Amino acid sequence: MLKTKMEDLFQSQMSQNSLILESKGLKNFPVELLQNNNVRYISVAKNDLRSLPEEICNVSNLEILAVQGNRLTTLPAALWTSGNLKALNISDNQIDKLSEGVCNLTEIVQFHANNNNFDSLPNSFGSLTTLEVLSLNDNRLPILPESFGNLINMKTLNLERNRLRIFQRAVCQLENLIQLNMSGNKVVTLPQQISNLTKLKELSLSENQLTSLPPQLFKLVSLEVLDLSGNLLTAMPDEVENLVNLKVLKLCGNKLKVLPEKISSCSKLLHLHVNHNLLTKLPRSIGSLACLEELHVSGNQIETLPKGIRSLTKLSVLKCAGNLLVQFLVDVNHLCGLTHVDLSGNHIHDFPNELFSVQSLQRLDLSKNLISKLPMEVSKMPSLKHLDLSENRLSDLPKCLYNLDTLSHLNVSGNALQMLPGGITSLGSIQELLLHNNQLKDLPSDLYFLKTLRVLNLSENNLGSISSHIRGLKELRELNLSSNQLASFPVVVCDLRTLRKLFISNKKGKKLTQLPEMLDRLRLLRELDFSDNEVTYIPEAVYDLKHLTKLTVSNNMLTSLPEGIAALQNLQHIDLQGNLLQRLPSSLAQMKSLKMIKLEGNPLVQLPKEIYDGQQALPVGCFLSCELTRDEHILRKMFRFVANNVPEEDFSHLCERFRVPPEALMLDPVVQSLAVSERTMMALELWRKVYPRDTSPATIADQLVRGLVLAGFHSLSAQAQAIKIYAKAIRL
Repeated sequence: MLKTKMEDLFQSQMSQNSLILESKGLKNFPVELLQNNNVRYISVAKNDLRSLPEEICNVSNLEILAVQGNRLTTLPAALWTSGNLKALNISDNQIDKLSEGVCNLTEIVQFHANNNNFDSLPNSFGSLTTLEVLSLNDNRLPILPESFGNLINMKTLNLERNRLRIFQRAVCQLENLIQLNMSGNKVVTLPQQISNLTKLKELSLSENQLTSLPPQLFKLVSLEVLDLSGNLLTAMPDEVENLVNLKVLKLCGNKLKVLPEKISSCSKLLHLHVNHNLLTKLPRSIGSLACLEELHVSGNQIETLPKGIRSLTKLSVLKCAGNLLVQFLVDVNHLCGLTHVDLSGNHIHDFPNELFSVQSLQRLDLSKNLISKLPMEVSKMPSLKHLDLSENRLSDLPKCLYNLDTLSHLNVSGNALQMLPGGITSLGSIQELLLHNNQLKDLPSDLYFLKTLRVLNLSENNLGSISSHIRGLKELRELNLSSNQLASFPVVVCDLRTLRKLFISNKKGKKLTQLPEMLDRLRLLRELDFSDNEVTYIPEAVYDLKHLTKLTVSNNMLTSLPEGIAALQNLQHIDLQGNLLQRLPSSLAQMKSLKMIKLEGNPLVQLPKEIYDGQQALPVGCFLSCELTRDEHILRKMFRFVANNVPEEDFSHLCERFRVPPEALMLDPVVQSLAVSERTMMALELWRKVYPRDTSPATIADQLVRGLVLAGFHSLSAQAQAIKIYAKAIRL
């Protein structure tokens, strides 16, 4: 989208006429600072404000107010008396409604109200005739007021992701509009009056429900960007030839079977995106798009590419993944600027020799094809930096591949490689080497001397050991050794002092039974995954990894979690699923950075009081995705089912058998007037309080089923038990 002058104002730095208090954690607006009548720019964005003071009107010269990213639900009436206000940003709040008072802002030029809860605009909103920029995306607007067409100075309008079903004629009256975004709505048709928007340069209608396009759309000859992706279009009219100034055309995710030959008249087109349609071929005239820089045709049913592509001398990016190509067969000798080619997910059997003549090629993706051999000429690609040959049928690699001394990323995973040739140190620029899911039993010794290597994935091979020479990988940041045949944890890995991520999960390979104490040498480690092993305890060395943010130890045999885990004060995610934990350490409550802890599949009996206090499973800001919370949810469903199915005549009997005195509920006349289902719910809550506070929801559920049987409610008991079993099965 084009930038506006007012956007620059919002980004202005603090000056003598500015009050900037962004991201200060403010809960209340500092009213005392509003005494300076000379202030013109106030920003209290990204705080925790729930309201603005009425005193805001005292700043009579205020021109720019930014309050986005707070927790505002309303705006003070005094704000609408700020007669000099030119720019207002109230985005990312929780405001439900704009009052008619907003129409008093007679000088307003730019108004941002994104991501609120508006379901309507004031009827007189159109009186804001000075407006040039209006952003209302991510609200709930189903319709715009009729007066909207009076916003005659509007240049940029964003209505993305609302609930609009109609492209209203009022929008077509905005004849000065340059940018219009109505993506992510439910618009079915476009009005004929759309042709009135003669100054429009950018139009985005993606993710709507358009099935056809009116001829009037193609009278917008000033259009430079047109995005119609994610609709239900089956054809692109020949009138597209009228859009002679078009630079970007996006038609992805429709149902197009053919592109018109007349698209060649869009001679200024730079980017053409038609991914994920039903195209079987491209127009023969495509070579006439002399300015085309990017061609995206992935996810179609194209069997051959037209010869005209060779005339696209300015083409830089060609993406044709997920089609039906068997061969490339495109003469690319003249495509001197081609840097990125994606032919992944086709049916190509042979490496495309045509690409050897492209000296400028930097990224080549041939993954998910049927290539079984690489030609010797593969080394004749002097600029190649990124090569993806994963998921083919390669059983070996030619040594000449290592002559690609500019290569920084090489992916040969998912093949049938049993060995790598020596000489790999010739890859002097390699940073990422992905060898996973092959049949490697050992590695060439010189691999360990790749001085620039940062990421090495060796998972899902048949490696039985790791050489001590791995210490030579001085710059390694990420190492994956998962699902191999390692009999024990390779201790030498602990000497990789630069490591940030280490994965040694073993869903398929030999299981590890313990971790080494030397893990504390990995001082910079941020992510550690040793899931799917048979480890029975976490060594104390792990708790010295002060930078650790993610720890995955699921599906092991842990019986306890030491209190020492609280030392990991930067830990944000911990996955303990599928272990043998019955209790959690109380020190978890001290881990203020923790955002998620997963505990499914553990026989947990109770949570420590320190964690459970305050009716939250973990400290504020943490989310507990675990069996305890799921069991609580199931228990609530069981309570509600029982309450809804106990008849009035059985209420006293249920209370008696569950040892809840009926009079405890009937003393209050308000309770007495409630329906029997609500009184039964209250009785069950009182019954639950008989049990100790730390009794698990699963235990309470078992006792509920047992109690119903003893009370003679056999059918009700069986149905409550069914709810429990079914809910567990679908893992609520």
